[in-house]
Amino acid sequence: VSCQRLRVTADNRYIVTSGLYPPRIKLFETADLAMKCERGIDSEVVQFQMLSSDYTKMAFLCADRNIELHAQYGRHFKIRIPRFGRDMIYQPYTCDLVAVGASNEIYRLNLDLGRFQSPFESGCPEMTSLDICHELNTIAVGGIDGRVEFWDFDQKNKAAELCPKMNDEEITCVKFQPGTLNFMVGTEKGKVIQYDLRYPLPI
Repeated sequence: VSCQRLRVTADNRYIVTSGLYPPRIKLFETADLAMKCERGIDSEVVQFQMLSSDYTKMAFLCADRNIELHAQYGRHFKIRIPRFGRDMIYQPYTCDLVAVGASNEIYRLNLDLGRFQSPFESGCPEMTSLDICHELNTIAVGGIDGRVEFWDFDQKNKAAELCPKMNDEEITCVKFQPGTLNFMVGTEKGKVIQYDLRYPLPI
């Protein structure tokens, strides 16, 4: 009834969507302009990431606090995170699924080792969004207190902090612009602020 999330695979051959009523995943093939398959799942998908260049490996962050890993044949594995998750990204260089949510902890599920790594502890009481800059090997997380933190995956610590003067508006989206040093912040009141990562004030 309602489509919530949509992604195109890296090879541009498939479109993956997730929706509600009932919770479901649908896979479309662009060559045939038709649905390839669909899968029912137990809970609403909050966010999902492609783990391969096609649809054969995917990870779903669900509203019931589970992360589901799917293979070509369907669900392969399911693991629970301690708090409700709001956003998730995949770090391919370390095979880490990184999730944030209703906690100050940044959870890191290592898919190579098959277990959680020690979480990063943020200064934000709760986090709403995150994004990754592959060129810098750095993630950015946005918090409900209007703060943005940058975490370095090489050093495993917080590299910088950004506090936009937005009267403590909740950060709803953070996004790196690929191939540049530009960075965007979206707030709950519909404001979008653009930064150059070399300078602390907005462009």
